[in-house]
Amino acid sequence: MSVLKIYVVPLASSLHGEKYVRSVMETYRSVLSGFEGVVFHGEPVSKIFQDIPYDTDLLILVHLTGGTSSLAYRTAVALSDKGLSLPILLLAHSKHNSLASALSARIKLLKSGFKTYLIYSDNKNDLLRKFTAFYQGVKAGYMLGKLKVLDINADGQLSIKAKLFMEKTGSRVEPISFEELMKIGEDASRDEVESLIDHVSDYLDLSSIRSEELDRIMRVYYAMRRLVADKGYTGIVIDCFPLIMKYHVTPCIPVAMMNSDGIPTACEGDYHSLIMMYLSLALTGRPGWISNPSGVTGDGYLRFAHCTIAPILGRDCWATTHFETGYHYAIACKYRYHRVLFGRVNESMDSVIIYRGVVKDSGLLEPGYCRTQLIIDTGPLSGEEFIEEAWGNHHVSMPWREDLPDMLKAYGWWMGWSLTIRN
Repeated sequence: MSVLKIYVVPLASSLHGEKYVRSVMETYRSVLSGFEGVVFHGEPVSKIFQDIPYDTDLLILVHLTGGTSSLAYRTAVALSDKGLSLPILLLAHSKHNSLASALSARIKLLKSGFKTYLIYSDNKNDLLRKFTAFYQGVKAGYMLGKLKVLDINADGQLSIKAKLFMEKTGSRVEPISFEELMKIGEDASRDEVESLIDHVSDYLDLSSIRSEELDRIMRVYYAMRRLVADKGYTGIVIDCFPLIMKYHVTPCIPVAMMNSDGIPTACEGDYHSLIMMYLSLALTGRPGWISNPSGVTGDGYLRFAHCTIAPILGRDCWATTHFETGYHYAIACKYRYHRVLFGRVNESMDSVIIYRGVVKDSGLLEPGYCRTQLIIDTGPLSGEEFIEEAWGNHHVSMPWREDLPDMLKAYGWWMGWSLTIRN
């Protein structure tokens, strides 16, 4: 498994006492060295430093003291001259003019074209909290480029959106046709199908559904799992409506279960949503939920609806008919979480917009919508205002975490994408 490689260089002015410098350095070392892939240089540095491994992905410059802004800048330039033009994180604290030097270094580096981020912390716990969010966001961006995505579509060819996704993320996409997928599913034994039904029954109430229809759906689920196991796919996109119309079988349960199984899976061939689905899993430990904005309630709340919620996100989940076609089966759930962030990647895949929301109600609330519905209070942003500015249809909801906005900010910085957090 690929690991994000980070090298940490502690910078100090010779004007400051050695005992003090080493004390501050040990505080940073004790926090940063606990993260996978972090290598901490063993001594305070007071002159240009270039002894960094060539496979380093991220350089951290710690301003232990003031008087280190030029040292940080000259070190970055010297490394760039050697062919190591790295993203740079500057770390600073409140004493001995550390922050002043970091601020000065940041503006110099930015003016010279270096990708630079600054974290200021007031104490050890503050450093741990802020660096953890930064690390998780950057790691998510790094690992996005390592995804191997299965694209299930009608003709087994790469779409324009798939090619854009690869260009923007560095991920790898391999297509497969519906016909190939269904052939794999046909190979499943009766025992393998029954085993999957037992697995799904742990998440969904299947007591009232027809076994003949369920068998066909489980064979689609089997094929997805088989391809993931055999080929090492870490993400899936499926163009589901042509599949439904050709085979009269819905992949809603397979899509939902793959997300519950830890493989970000997007329906309707939606690579924009796949990115958000991946981010939800990477940053919160829970899958995201793709849904359609479906109007504004009489109370002014936004309504979202879709048929593919991962049951791990829900309560009282059950199988019912697919909304648009009436075919079997879709999923209806009560949403498990009270607060969410929801958002969308733009069409050119270089910006993300995020909204905050409080869940007011959920479940199969009304028959005229997709089977799981989520009613969200967006606070000062009205439902009408959201509709006016929405970048497109699908938005992905992810369970709220206090550090999630900071993780997303670090992700956006790493990717070089614009990030907007509304309301």
